[in-house]
Amino acid sequence: MKARWLSMVFLPFSSFLSCILAIPQLIVPSNNIPPSIEHRLVDLKSFEENVCADTFSSVSNLNTSVTADPPIPRIPGFEMNFTFDKSKPLRAFEIYQTAIQMMYDFAQRAWGQIVLAFDSKQFNNYNVLILFINTQPPTAPDQLQVMHCVAALYRAIVAMTDGVLFYELRSQLGMHSANIGGLSITPIDDPRIRATEPSGTSLEDDAKDVSIEKDIDSVSDMAKGEIEDPIYPSFGIKFQFLGKSIQSKEVSMAILEALTAAAPHPVIQGCQELWVSSPDGGCAIFIESVHSVHPFTYQWATRALILLFQKIIVPQKNFGDIHLELSFRGHIFGDLRMIRTVAGKNSTGLLASER
Repeated sequence: MKARWLSMVFLPFSSFLSCILAIPQLIVPSNNIPPSIEHRLVDLKSFEENVCADTFSSVSNLNTSVTADPPIPRIPGFEMNFTFDKSKPLRAFEIYQTAIQMMYDFAQRAWGQIVLAFDSKQFNNYNVLILFINTQPPTAPDQLQVMHCVAALYRAIVAMTDGVLFYELRSQLGMHSANIGGLSITPIDDPRIRATEPSGTSLEDDAKDVSIEKDIDSVSDMAKGEIEDPIYPSFGIKFQFLGKSIQSKEVSMAILEALTAAAPHPVIQGCQELWVSSPDGGCAIFIESVHSVHPFTYQWATRALILLFQKIIVPQKNFGDIHLELSFRGHIFGDLRMIRTVAGKNSTGLLASER
């Protein structure tokens, strides 16, 4: 079952109107524009002019900041570049939380689904907007698809993290040197957001969390508990923190990595196991099915990841080793473990390659 649709930005491009009628499997814009981003619509035309050149030139030379390929099948011919505006800073954790939710939403959709426009949901008055737009006419052979958005979002967040470049980002997306769309990660610039921003955090604070390793022997809260999915009440999670702390950046990137790895798989496909680590190797996630009368699919694997982040880790501000027992109608059918790893090893010394 697919997750509910994101609200979409209506794009004032005449070609997109014909796309809606002409192309199947579209993520279709909505006329219900969220008030917090309505003012940004005036910028879309200029954004289109900036990223929609007739040719997609010098892309490979601009992609040097990417240090890790996404954990997905290679997309032959896919290219992207990055442009950062350091006059417009963003908060690292706000970017992570927004990107993780967007990646979860992509993971609920078909890998080859065509995207016209896709914008992020807004969280807790976070001052971050992630936006994809399709710049191709409906007759073009290459169209912006979910697979391109997944690859682009992953590479953008890795580039921001590796370079501690938490600023406005704009990117051209191309196939075989032809532009197919654009990605932007920008401040919302809504006075109502600025008025309610939490105090005591800054870009510098976020950068410190990203760049400084915590004491390897530090201990997190050994809390345990149980949650019920607010959307799927039959899906339950019991959790137990195991006492070792992990950098919040490593946790966020490991969850993003896991959702990215799950995205190519249909939600109805059985998930026997999903093992990933963060790009820097500081956190690993292991998801496995447990024999049950209920099939453990990628729908539930990704659901466990998003609930782990949004309903357990973030509310408790507890970033550490954790074990989740996943159940459906009271029957255990899945298992998730997140552990701290150091230089490619976990706290027991087991190499990730030896899992």
